[in-house]
Amino acid sequence: MAPKRNENNVLEMDTRDGRNVKSYSYEEALDMTGHGKYNKGLLFACFMLIIAMGIDIYGVGIIVTVATCDLGLNLQQIGILSSMPFVGIIVMSYPWGYLSDTRGRKLVLMWAMSGSFVCAALSSLAPSWQVLAALRFLSSAFSSAAESATYALLGECCNSSSRTRYMLLMTSALMLTPTLYYVWAYLIAKLNFTIYIMGIVYRPWRLLTLIMALPLGIGALLLWYFSESPKFLANVGRFDEAVLVLKRMYDVNEGKSEKYPVEKIHLEEGSKENVDKVTLRSLWEQIAPLFKPPLLKRTLLLYYLTFVVYIANNSFAIILPTIFNVFFTSYASHGSGSSFCELFSDAAKNETTAVSSNETVTDLGTECVDSISDYTIYAGCVHGLSFFVLNMLISQCARRPKVLTITILIIAAIAAILIDLTGEAISGLFFFYIFLTTAMVFGLVSSYFVTLYPTSYRGMVACLGMMVARLSAFGGTNAVSALVGTACGISMQGASGLVISGAIAAYFLPPDSEQIT
Repeated sequence: MAPKRNENNVLEMDTRDGRNVKSYSYEEALDMTGHGKYNKGLLFACFMLIIAMGIDIYGVGIIVTVATCDLGLNLQQIGILSSMPFVGIIVMSYPWGYLSDTRGRKLVLMWAMSGSFVCAALSSLAPSWQVLAALRFLSSAFSSAAESATYALLGECCNSSSRTRYMLLMTSALMLTPTLYYVWAYLIAKLNFTIYIMGIVYRPWRLLTLIMALPLGIGALLLWYFSESPKFLANVGRFDEAVLVLKRMYDVNEGKSEKYPVEKIHLEEGSKENVDKVTLRSLWEQIAPLFKPPLLKRTLLLYYLTFVVYIANNSFAIILPTIFNVFFTSYASHGSGSSFCELFSDAAKNETTAVSSNETVTDLGTECVDSISDYTIYAGCVHGLSFFVLNMLISQCARRPKVLTITILIIAAIAAILIDLTGEAISGLFFFYIFLTTAMVFGLVSSYFVTLYPTSYRGMVACLGMMVARLSAFGGTNAVSALVGTACGISMQGASGLVISGAIAAYFLPPDSEQIT
């Protein structure tokens, strides 16, 4: 029943017993649920989902490294396996966005993470690299739903005062993942056992793969405790269910016996009730408004910011273990007399051409070694932990997302210029580390996907944003891999200019004083 306004312009709803009940806006009703155990518990569950997704997508590189000997991988096959997660994300980002906006945040996450767990667990028994590649594609295609649906679910269950801070804390989860899978790999790769199961040689890398799949299942189980997003329920016309969820949140948060005062709610932005059938028309209707006024300008702005921060950061971060390894190996032989980029140039000049694309890695020596360098582990753990702590600190300033975005990008751009100008390797490494803080902007951009769009399009715009992000990272990684040894200085200057353009774009974001929900 549609609400009516009384003589004081207050929305009221006629009930069956003839009473006039005040209809609260969604944000008013959400604020009245308080902030407590339910929100913190949901944050933990979503935190686990993001960790699980990060391990599933970025941890493939560790699995490939340890499995090289058993699967007889050559360099081309290693490249194919490492790229599978990004292909999965690109393929499934649009469908997950559509389903998240039309079927529900929790429902999508439950099915997606459960499917990802099954595929990731089965990949530990893959008899060949082709089967492993196919299962990792499917696993990442499922787990990629967490990139948007978790932010939408959490953001729609948090009041405006804590929403942006929670979005940044979610980004911290993604930064914690390298430490976890590096430590697991360090411990498990040192084991030495061989078990034969149905014709499959079960070695430590298979156990590592199974353990890395567990967070996916745990995250799916944690969601059982929580309800669907009340904002989504209200948006599709299920207002009574939305009120029941809000009441449950109030009961868990406040722990009081008093009755939750809200009986009716309304959405200022309207609702979408016809979402029962998946058709080409409904798919188009879900995406078209993002690229039409009044949403067009903010869509292009946020997608450009996404492009900038992901190509600037992930292009280097994905091959970070290789960068660290080349740096420390070259530094050991050249010392402090070379600049950061000179170390990579010298390494490129000394690179042997003995390995062809058809040679297997096992042909490179008399014995195939499937362990991971301790220095790689240490570097990965320090990077992950330090960025986790830094992002936690930045989250305390979450009320100023625009200022934070511009500040971080400007500092990173300056650092990129200074990397090679110092003429000294260690200081160059320090500025390179500062440049990688562009990762701090991931959560800020994600928070804008929640706050700047109507509920009906939040999942879709975020999923399409992830498509932009992964396409950027995929292309940028190949470019950086090709140029870092031959044109390192030019690459860093180009990255600096790109990041500066992102800071300029961020200037056109809404002022921090405008809290859009």
